[in-house]
Amino acid sequence: MQTKRRKTTYILPVAIVIILVVVLAFGVFYMSKSLMKLTIEERSGQLEEMVTQIQANLDCSLHTHWNMVEGLNNASQGKHYESIQDLCDNIALLENVFCTDMYGSRVMFLDDQGTGYLKEGSVGIWHDVSHLTDGDIRHTFVSETDNIDGSFLVFSHELDTPVTVGEENVRFTNVVLLKDIHTVKQYYTTKTYGGKAATYIIKKNGTLAYFDAENDDVIGARNIYKALKEVEYVQEQTFDEVKEQLDRNGIASANIRMNGNEYYYCLTSLDDYDMTLMLLISADCVAINTMNMMNSTVRTLTIFMSIIVLLMLLAFFSLIKVQRSKQLVKLEQETNKELNQLRLVAESANEAKSTFLNNMSHDIRTPMNAIIGFTNIAMKHNPSHEIKSCLNKISDSSEHLLALINDVLDISRIESGKIKYVPSAVNIAEVTDSVLTIMYGYLANRNINFNTEFDEPPASYVLTDAVRIREVLVNILGNAVKFTNDGGSITFTVKYNSGEDDSHINVQYRIADTGIGMDEGYIEHIFDEFSQEERGARTQYKGTGLGMAITKRYVDLMGGTILVESKKGVGSIFTIDLPMETTDACEINKKSVSTANIDLNGLNILLAEDNDLNAEIAIVQLEELGIRITRASDGDEVVKIFEENPQGTFDMILMDVMMPNKNGYEATKAIRSIHNRPDAVTIPIIAMTANAFAEDVQSSLEAGMDGHLSKPIVIDEVIKTIARNLNR
Repeated sequence: MQTKRRKTTYILPVAIVIILVVVLAFGVFYMSKSLMKLTIEERSGQLEEMVTQIQANLDCSLHTHWNMVEGLNNASQGKHYESIQDLCDNIALLENVFCTDMYGSRVMFLDDQGTGYLKEGSVGIWHDVSHLTDGDIRHTFVSETDNIDGSFLVFSHELDTPVTVGEENVRFTNVVLLKDIHTVKQYYTTKTYGGKAATYIIKKNGTLAYFDAENDDVIGARNIYKALKEVEYVQEQTFDEVKEQLDRNGIASANIRMNGNEYYYCLTSLDDYDMTLMLLISADCVAINTMNMMNSTVRTLTIFMSIIVLLMLLAFFSLIKVQRSKQLVKLEQETNKELNQLRLVAESANEAKSTFLNNMSHDIRTPMNAIIGFTNIAMKHNPSHEIKSCLNKISDSSEHLLALINDVLDISRIESGKIKYVPSAVNIAEVTDSVLTIMYGYLANRNINFNTEFDEPPASYVLTDAVRIREVLVNILGNAVKFTNDGGSITFTVKYNSGEDDSHINVQYRIADTGIGMDEGYIEHIFDEFSQEERGARTQYKGTGLGMAITKRYVDLMGGTILVESKKGVGSIFTIDLPMETTDACEINKKSVSTANIDLNGLNILLAEDNDLNAEIAIVQLEELGIRITRASDGDEVVKIFEENPQGTFDMILMDVMMPNKNGYEATKAIRSIHNRPDAVTIPIIAMTANAFAEDVQSSLEAGMDGHLSKPIVIDEVIKTIARNLNR
């Protein structure tokens, strides 16, 4: 019986681990597939938008040329010329009046026998005259006639009244504008894809009328529709479905594979001209940033889930040791508690994964708050050496993952234009000092010679963005420390140069190191997103490869420049120039507050938090400070608790934002509007939320809150914020 119980004890954790591994693996697979589907839809949509614009440009151009043909008709109809030479001279005059050379076009008249006449004279029977025999007055088609050198887009209009020539009154029935097909390229060429898109003009029956691209025709068929039917389609699509969509909507796109390569094509109807425009582009050139971000997201989640599984296995082996030793009952309990915490973390990660694309910042920061919070709590309970090792790995991995998430969020927010440059008055010397403080932490336990050469600033205060400057300098200096071996050196130089006028200066930051350096070929790509010079760098040095991309975007945002010089095995030099405006702002004394001198014992705080994990983290850490906590689980409940308790019951409210029934903004406005309660207006309300961007802080203040704390919470920042708002 005891052996059976022991087997059951061991088999159950093993089964749980196996099930979780399978569930996590399936989750990664399902999310990858979903992201790929969304990426294909985004790529197709982007291509359709581009082709719609091209169609509009082309339609506008064709309409302009039809206006010119109408003008030629009005200027020529019913006229009589004494000779063919007079007619040719008039053609030359018309070309001059209508400036056809500017449009790459020529004028031709057709007699009733189909003979064409240019300003140079007769070109003989025009081979494309058969296009004009269907009884219509106007015709547009692509011509490759042997009568005239070149390929043309033809605009033909039957004269309202024929032109006659000579005593025989030879009748000329049509005026024709021949536009060199190569001049049409300006209307459908797009720089969005670096000129790599191939353009096809297709006749109504599917045959190729014209092709234009820098490279050879990858389709290589006379009938484009027939060729598109035979290629392989991604996402179980067929050409018949694409053609049906084209006939219905006038535009359609698809993802295909040809000759082992993946392409996107988009068809749009030129209904007034019985032709179809097609744009063909390699998949490698469409929505590159989205594809890179998707791959980085999948890799990050895979790494994170692998760490969870690994830690669960380590905890499981610890459990086995506990079961074998009767004397380690306490350790067994702590291990079971750790297993339960890891299970909650895994559930939170699964929850975040399901809504990752819709609310990336909030839903990822929430589980990160649980991981970091519970890890810190567990570390305070004197765990054993093995459990402490596991907790340290969780802490290190969490901090690394949070850095990766912040990088991905920052680059996406920069690209979407949500991060704005809002300069404010700052002491430029203090900005540099704060960077040095961070750097000395990086240099701890490193044998690197760190030199500084700082000029005296011509003005103490300037208008700039101190946070962005600090991020730029810390990122570059951090890389210098990371890639410089012990025994090397780093030199940080700050110079102040004259600006565009007396009220402006140009601050130059120069960071030189004797690190591993870079190849010349890689320097051109150092500011690309997800860029690292060697594949091994990701394993050895870690990171998303977004740091330098974000640095470049911030420098550009502030109107500055950044230059890189590097040589493999010798070192690198980064030079940043930032223009700044001087100001007479009064000096702001910023005093550092030590949390050790803050006494919060006996405070009563009302905590609004719908997430049990986040609530538990906050309650445990705040109660350790002697604070009494009353929790509300949603927006309605926090308003109700405040109303039902007498005035002065609570010293402060910590308010989550994303809650059911009422969100944090609505709950704050409801409390502030309570009548006959003076403390409803004066009680400090602090947002404590995973919504961490500048616009979220502004929304909190506009809703009537007094401050903002971002998750994952840092207990020192919580203490300082509480003390500041209570004047402690």
